[in-house]
Amino acid sequence: MRPKVALYWFLTSLAFTLTQPGAIAFANWDAPYGFYKDLSTWMSCAGAFLIIATAYGLIEWRRERLSPAHPLGTGILTTFTILLGYWAEDPIRGQMGYGSPNILVFIAGGFIGLILALMLLPMMMPSLFLGGGLDELYYPYDRPLIATWLVSLAVSVVLLGIYVKIRRKGLRNRVAQPLENHPDR
Repeated sequence: MRPKVALYWFLTSLAFTLTQPGAIAFANWDAPYGFYKDLSTWMSCAGAFLIIATAYGLIEWRRERLSPAHPLGTGILTTFTILLGYWAEDPIRGQMGYGSPNILVFIAGGFIGLILALMLLPMMMPSLFLGGGLDELYYPYDRPLIATWLVSLAVSVVLLGIYVKIRRKGLRNRVAQPLENHPDR
């Protein structure tokens, strides 16, 4: 695997890892609407992040650093994520003015939500890892989302490890290569 490919998929995995704590925080800011609102909010934020990641993949593909399969795969993941979020919004659409009238508004709202989720992320992380724990930040019905977030966090850590390993190997090869071709050898 090339370093750009590993980096690309690491960045793609961050769409789910970085957006979830902040998205759930602002989804539950007012009255809790339940699991579907939290899922919908998270998927809209992750979908917006994935649109940016897909655009980055297309740029790297044009530079011939990625094969077309990578942005295509991210495009499929983006479509699935946005449709899942829009579908999850359906049961609560119209309750207390919540919900998007169409999918384009849902996607546009995802970019606003992405900004909010990333702004809230630094405030959420100490509570998640140092004190208070998950019980303070999440309602009991959010347990499946917590489990999914922990899996996405593990996937991100593994992909980061793969990227670092490939980069180190590449740097070692670059440093060792000139010594092998040295005229004194």
